[in-house]
Amino acid sequence: MSPAEREHFLNNNEKFRSLPKQQQDQIKQNFEKFDKLSPKQQDTMKRNADALANMTTEQRENLRTKVLPQLRTMPADRRQEISQRLKSLNGMSDAERNQKLNDPNFYQGLSPQEHDVLKQLGEYKLTPGAGV
Repeated sequence: MSPAEREHFLNNNEKFRSLPKQQQDQIKQNFEKFDKLSPKQQDTMKRNADALANMTTEQRENLRTKVLPQLRTMPADRRQEISQRLKSLNGMSDAERNQKLNDPNFYQGLSPQEHDVLKQLGEYKLTPGAGV
């Protein structure tokens, strides 16, 4: 939706209007931040949202409590390395993606923790960057 269409929808959506004002404002701010992202960043966020929607409750919990905290504690250069390897999976079929994720060469030069984070994010079909 365009920003104008989204605003019209939010103003006429009963569920949104029933939220506390603070929560409504936060949602609107998030939309504004999204609108300011580059098309590439927006695409990454959309793909990540789709991936999250297809996860089980247990997978989302694992992501929230284990995988992302591990990723966030890594130095920036290591996070960037993981992000680059995940981006290399974009556009692959599920079979190609699984083959790559099961190839030991894909993890060469990574610590065991980095290997684990990369494998899980790859299996979850998430790419760090905008929103992750």
